[in-house]
Amino acid sequence: MRLSSTVAAAVVVALVALAGCSAADDDDEAPDTSAYTDGSRVPKVEKEWDIPELPLARYEFGADDTKRTTRAQARLVQRCMADHGFADFPRDPALPGSMNTAGGQLVAVAMATPFGELDLDEARRWGYGWDPKTAEKAAAEKDRPMTDAEFEVLYNSDRSTDRTVNGRAIPENGCSGQAAARLTEGVNDTTRMYTYTSRRSQALAKEARKDPDVSRALRTWAACVEDKGFARYAGREEAFRDKAWDRGDNGNTRRTREERDTAVADIECAREHNTVGEWWAGEARAQSADVRSHRATYEAVRRDQEVVRANIRDVLGG
Repeated sequence: MRLSSTVAAAVVVALVALAGCSAADDDDEAPDTSAYTDGSRVPKVEKEWDIPELPLARYEFGADDTKRTTRAQARLVQRCMADHGFADFPRDPALPGSMNTAGGQLVAVAMATPFGELDLDEARRWGYGWDPKTAEKAAAEKDRPMTDAEFEVLYNSDRSTDRTVNGRAIPENGCSGQAAARLTEGVNDTTRMYTYTSRRSQALAKEARKDPDVSRALRTWAACVEDKGFARYAGREEAFRDKAWDRGDNGNTRRTREERDTAVADIECAREHNTVGEWWAGEARAQSADVRSHRATYEAVRRDQEVVRANIRDVLGG
């Protein structure tokens, strides 16, 4: 289960500042998926780490990129905040105390993998939800809360153009926006770099579900879940998002016995019939074909990503 939440005022800046997350690394060599994408082999998947890298991973920012982006962003932000008189601004601050009672949090809830949950122990305990203490643990790992004054300089949330702090004008998009701009300096098309691959991936995921092999695999999985005494779902995501699980404002479910038993049956059937392996292979075929058809655009995305990686190296000193 993956969960992320933030306050609405900070969402736009955060989306620009943070790289996407995938299993890809910085290796210049594309992953060899030919044994899968030509239909001659389907991976056997029982655990998350059994899922091979998809072809589009080469055109996404990877997990290491995300970590390094976060570090570089924090370093640039701290420099900017120090220039405005906040020398002790924390690297990973919590929200100001005045915002703790503010409503309107945005909560994004997603499956642990694009192909559904695979952890039976987690399913037995939490169903399609998660440990309620997760959010508390994440909050505890934050540094001290920002002050309201720091928040204003960090985001310049009212978009003032004539305010100064410590004799310096607040950047138009705050210190956070200024840092993000530094990391994307020299990029030809920032929007394309951050969104093209993810948009294509989403479209291809829908296309892959129409693949005869994938459709057959999902029907087999659905029949298996139904045979175990549960509802018949169109796919694993539909089971995950069943309204019967009654997610609260924080996105978590009630974790009822029915929910937990359904989640277990979901995973057991997926393992028994290698649903994820068949589904992955169909998606890999669709992605490989798309790269062949739009290689110039994908390579342009990758070149811009390399510019960001170079900027990050410059900020971090290697």
